[in-house]
Formats: sequence, structure tokens, C-alpha cells
Amino acid sequence: MPSVLVADHEPEVAGLARRYLERAGMRVLVTGSPAGTIQALAGCPGAPGAPEAPEAPDLFVIDLTMPGLEVRSVRQVLTPAIPVVFLLRRGESRPHGLNSPPTARRWLTRPFSPRALVTAVAELTRPAPGRGAAGAADGGADHGRHEIRVNGKDVSLTRTEYALVTALAGQTGRVLSRQRLLAALESERGKRPSPRAVDVYIAQLRAKLGDGAIRTVHGVGYVLDPETTA
Repeated sequence: MPSVLVADHEPEVAGLARRYLERAGMRVLVTGSPAGTIQALAGCPGAPGAPEAPEAPDLFVIDLTMPGLEVRSVRQVLTPAIPVVFLLRRGESRPHGLNSPPTARRWLTRPFSPRALVTAVAELTRPAPGRGAAGAADGGADHGRHEIRVNGKDVSLTRTEYALVTALAGQTGRVLSRQRLLAALESERGKRPSPRAVDVYIAQLRAKLGDGAIRTVHGVGYVLDPETTA
């Protein structure tokens, strides 16, 4: 049974996360303090400067909006081997240095869907499913599923669609070039897709999220409407 530490300064939010994660078969611990968060991270295998805790969590859910929690302190004890779901304020950019490796990180915006949290945690606590080098745009399989909140409703995305939305949401309000989006697809799929793949997936996303969700800036790239996801 995977163990998850939920570090959130709002007891109601932490309690909600705990209930959903426990229903999904997780063993959940909760802390609402910056010191408890850093101490737990420092006790994980490979963390610098501290002995390994006897029961280090398998995964962390960390609220980066927690008062007193410094990103610098998280970065000092966080290692690539520690999987984390980070929680950010809506419209807030991802702090530098916390997204490596992307395969061990997920990002959710507060307020978040509990089901989206369970999905993110489940992905990080199980081996990545096998998939072909080509994704849906090239006719291959794309079996991973993700959910995001759009206008108060859960929308199911493929793994590749979710990778694009995550890249766009990480730079809310800023235009991302086709090359940046291709790099996001390459990180997700392990192989650089054809330039045409971005157009195909953007079209699929617009069909699911609404025509106004992703705007084309001709000659530059694409930008996500900051009001799309919640």
C-alpha cells in the first residue's frame, strides 16, 4: 500500500485529499507545517544532509502556497527520486528547479478536483504503462487518462493531451512556441514527434475544452486561456 504525505496548510483541503486518497487504497499522513514538510522530505532516501526516516512516504502532495514554506528549502532536500504532486495558486508560474525530472512531478492548481489529485498520485506510484513511440496523432495507442476541471466539470484527457495542457498551464497567459510544445511531447513520449503532431493535439484539446480554451498566435505559438481550468 503506497504511503502519501499531504502537506497542506488548510485542514479542510488536507482532510478532503486524505479521504479521497484513502478510498483509492493509499495510506495517508498529513502535515500542516513547513517544518514538518521539510523534515519528511529530508528523511527520504537520497535526501542530502539527513538520515533516512524509518517510514519515509512513497510520495508527497505539497502545497506551495503554505505560509512559511520556502521553495528554496524544498529544493535543497528534494531529489529526483522523490515523486511529488505540487499545488499552486491559479495563474502562478512553476518555481524554477522543481520540475526535474518531469516524470516524477505533477502540478495541480488550487482549488483542485480530488479526483484529479487521485489520478496524479496513482500515476506517480505505479510503473509507467508501455506505449509505442508514436502517439495518437500518428495512429498509435495513447492509453493513459487524466482529468482536469473545466468550468466546474471534469474532462478526461489522454496522457499526451494532458502533457500539452500542463505545459501551457505552467506558463499561463504566455505564448508557447511550437518548439516548446514539441519538447513537452518529447519529454512525455520519449521521442520527438513530427511538427504536425502539435496541430493535431491542439485540435483535439479544443474539441474537449472549448474553442476559446487555446488561442493561436499566428507566427508565434499557442496560449492557454487562464480561465479555462480550475
